[in-house]
Amino acid sequence: EEIPLGLIGWQGIVPCKTKYMSQTMVNMVTTQLLNIEQVFRRLDPNVVADTLAPEVPKLLESVGSEFVPNLSQFQRLSRAMFFSLPGRTISSVAKTNRRFLHGIAVSMQDNICSLLNVNNCVIDQMMQDRTLLGKLFRKCGQKELDFLTNSGLWFGFMLGIIQLVVALFWENPWALSIGGTIVGLATNWLALKWIFEPVNPTKFGPF
Repeated sequence: EEIPLGLIGWQGIVPCKTKYMSQTMVNMVTTQLLNIEQVFRRLDPNVVADTLAPEVPKLLESVGSEFVPNLSQFQRLSRAMFFSLPGRTISSVAKTNRRFLHGIAVSMQDNICSLLNVNNCVIDQMMQDRTLLGKLFRKCGQKELDFLTNSGLWFGFMLGIIQLVVALFWENPWALSIGGTIVGLATNWLALKWIFEPVNPTKFGPF
C-alpha cells in the first residue's frame, strides 16, 4: 500500500501518500501547535448557551416534522398555547433550556477527547477525496511551482550548452549519456533543494 510505483502503472505521490501525509499533518498540529482540549476550554459555556438557545425550538420543530405528518397544523396551536402561559412560566422554561445547553457545553469540554477524534475526521475526509491535498499544494505554492518549472528549463538549457561544448571537443560515444545524467541529477537536486531549503529567508547581495 501507498507505493506510487507498481508492477505496471503509476500513481501520483501526493494522492498515494494522502493517508500518511494527513496523519502526519494532524499529529504535528495537535501535538506541537494546538491542544484540542485547551481550545475547547476557551469556549464560554454561557456564550454557547446564549447562542444555541434560540435554535432549540427550530430544532425541535425540524425533528418533530420527521415523525408527525402535517405538523404545521399543530405548530401554530402549540405556539399560541406556549405564549398564553404566564410570563413566569415562560421565563422558567427559557432558564431551564439555557441551563441544559450550559451543561452540554461544560460536558463537551470535559469529554472532548472522547467525543472528537480530529485525526479520524481529517484523514477520512482526505481519503474520500484524494485531490484535496493536491489542491492544497497548488493553492499554497502554485507560483513557486511555476518558478521551479521555468527556472529548471533555463538551468537545464545552460547545462545543455556546456554539454554541447564538451561533446564538440571530447569525441566519446558516452559523452551525451553521461552529460544527460549529470544534467538530470543537477536539475532535480536543485529543484528539491529549493522546495525544502533554506528554512529561513536567505539573501544574496542585493537580492
